Amino acid sequence: MVWTGITAGPTEPSSRGRDPRVDTLRGFFLVVMMVDHLPYHPLFRLSHQGFGFVSAAEGFVFVSGLVSAWVYGRVLAKQGAAALRRRAWHRARDIYLTHLFLYTAALLCGLGGGWQIANQFANFWGAWWHGAVLIYQPPLFGILPMYAVFLLLIPLLLQQMANGRALLIWAGSVALWLAAQWGIGSPAHNPPWLQLGFFNILAWQLLFVAGAYFGYRKIAGRGSPIPASRALFVCSIVLVMLFFVVRHQTLFLGKLALVDTETALGAWRSSNHPLRLINLAAYAYILWYIPRSVDEKLHGLSAFRFLRYLGGHSLQVFAWSIFVSYVAFTFKDSWAALSPAWRALLVVAAALSLAVPAWVHERWSFVVLKRAALLPADIA
Repeated sequence: MVWTGITAGPTEPSSRGRDPRVDTLRGFFLVVMMVDHLPYHPLFRLSHQGFGFVSAAEGFVFVSGLVSAWVYGRVLAKQGAAALRRRAWHRARDIYLTHLFLYTAALLCGLGGGWQIANQFANFWGAWWHGAVLIYQPPLFGILPMYAVFLLLIPLLLQQMANGRALLIWAGSVALWLAAQWGIGSPAHNPPWLQLGFFNILAWQLLFVAGAYFGYRKIAGRGSPIPASRALFVCSIVLVMLFFVVRHQTLFLGKLALVDTETALGAWRSSNHPLRLINLAAYAYILWYIPRSVDEKLHGLSAFRFLRYLGGHSLQVFAWSIFVSYVAFTFKDSWAALSPAWRALLVVAAALSLAVPAWVHERWSFVVLKRAALLPADIA
């Protein structure tokens, strides 16, 4: 397979400037989200926030902020603010157009008997323009619009950080997050015409901003503001274990219920609850603390090469996962009639199929770059 050719060392970015550990994490998050987005199956209990009160989507948004700061922070330093805005906004445009294509295709498939994602609208065009202007976001279609908005804001975030106003950015981000804890931005507080889906963007922006902050500090050569402490590492492990036990409290504690699990997995996730933030922070610290020498031992394993490969083509892979999930829900009744073994097999097949869009994008990028290299300089 193609991913066997990705051989960048664990301590340095590859020749394309990529961080293998981050790409592996992104690939892992993409696989888990793929598994989570399918109709119910035997593996759902493992994938659906099985590690505690934290999900792959939260990790994906944080890492997206981290990578965005690495990429566009270098653009800011080398080419200036205008180039930063141009690059970031072009990427936001690509993400929006990807979302619009998937949303439009889903609506058209719905007309032909596919899964209906906009039953509340009287006609196709009413549903289409609501989705096109992002004031209606049905299930499966909430991540890409949120990410596009974040990329529109990344030039402002990085410029303010470069000007020494990181504290101001943090204050504004935390203020929006606190507003979300009071319900602002949730469906209950939004007008009927504004249906932004499950994720409260006022709460989830904190994850992206946090990732961007740590990412910018790295490329600016300032290091992490959090020390590499064995005590903090042990504390993080204890917290992770505690949250894991509470998450699976019926298994470990019997009838003793410390929290309402349904609320913690649902409403708390929507608003990015403080306890979920702590759980995510503990995992992030553990992963950051682990030395890169560990990566070297895992570097050659096929599973890790596969995840790194997916992580290097995240937009295309995520878009494919939405398509596969939509098809699966279109045939939900047939899916439910299958035996658990067959459903589990289909889930594995869906996860492995994520390599298809990654391979297509890699081949396409290779052709484009090769063509550009062959063009005369005045044309290219």
